[in-house]
Amino acid sequence: MRTGRPDAACRPVLVVTGAAAAGKSTLGAALAADARLLVLDGDVLAGGAAAVADGARDYDGFWRYLLAIAEEVHRNALVPVFPCICLPDQVLGAGPRGPVHFLALVSNADTVRGRVGRRLDSKIELGRHEAFEEALRGCSVESPHTLEFLDTARQQPAETVRAGREWVDAVLGPDGH
Repeated sequence: MRTGRPDAACRPVLVVTGAAAAGKSTLGAALAADARLLVLDGDVLAGGAAAVADGARDYDGFWRYLLAIAEEVHRNALVPVFPCICLPDQVLGAGPRGPVHFLALVSNADTVRGRVGRRLDSKIELGRHEAFEEALRGCSVESPHTLEFLDTARQQPAETVRAGREWVDAVLGPDGH
């Protein structure tokens, strides 16, 4: 039965990535209020994914799992958003059926250290996140995928949220999908 909606394989997947304390959770929480979207925290989902449990690093397997979830989300006429620490190659290596649009939240080492230092429960390995951000800044993607960078170093959370909402509107276009 056709519903008039685009095939799930053609519908986008949105990924908000960045190092620890870049603003992924803040932006994800704000985007959750958008009726077009279903925000699923990839870092939380990683806790239950066999591909990355107990120190495993099967990123293709993990992203195949998330992309299968994305297809279910599409079937419910929503666009999935995954805030998650990941590199675009990890996602694209899993073979998405449609376009993946990345918003990379970047800052600088001093900002990451300061933000992480304010977290009471922080056990974050700063060196690992500094290296991740450096690798992320060197990434690119080919069409139909997109990668946009947003420097959050000098932004207040409300500015990051505003820019993130504008990114979603630009990606989804006038028809909202």
